[in-house]
Amino acid sequence: MLQRAYEWFSGLNLVQKVLALLLAALFLFSLSYLVSTVVLYLGGAGDRANSPIEEGAAPNTASSGGSASASASAEATVPNNTVSISSARWEGDKAVVEGTWKGEVSSVHCDLLEGGTSGKPTRWWNRSVGTQMDWSGRTFTQEFIAAEGGERGEALDREASYGVVCSGQFSGGWSVSDVAPVGGTPPG
Repeated sequence: MLQRAYEWFSGLNLVQKVLALLLAALFLFSLSYLVSTVVLYLGGAGDRANSPIEEGAAPNTASSGGSASASASAEATVPNNTVSISSARWEGDKAVVEGTWKGEVSSVHCDLLEGGTSGKPTRWWNRSVGTQMDWSGRTFTQEFIAAEGGERGEALDREASYGVVCSGQFSGGWSVSDVAPVGGTPPG
């Protein structure tokens, strides 16, 4: 059989040989794709029923619609990640935020909002001062201090209300936030 295939291939001209090789390569690629797809599917990579996204739930929320069994299944897959602001206050010329988290957090980021907890981020503070994380105590502290020099921070409005939002990034791609009003009077 191989002898006959070799004789047939030898009898082809150059263009026919190139086309025959391309056809054989395409056939082998298609065959390897199909085999790997079947192996991955049978190995469990095709089973994504435990994904809360697949079941209609957004990350960190329980499914709001659908059957009770779908909701229970979606809730069972949502980790118990939390970020909680325990204190937000003005201390002299800076705002200080303190809080805790529960879960496998990779980072917590806080932002100062003008207009209360549903306000817009302000450019008053120095963004190079990041959130301090106490990993063993599972607590965080963020100090908002005035931007200086080339950062061109905005002035604070002493009459405006201010709020903070802190977001935690967790393993598995989950993100959880908490908001709180900033107590006291801003500097100015």
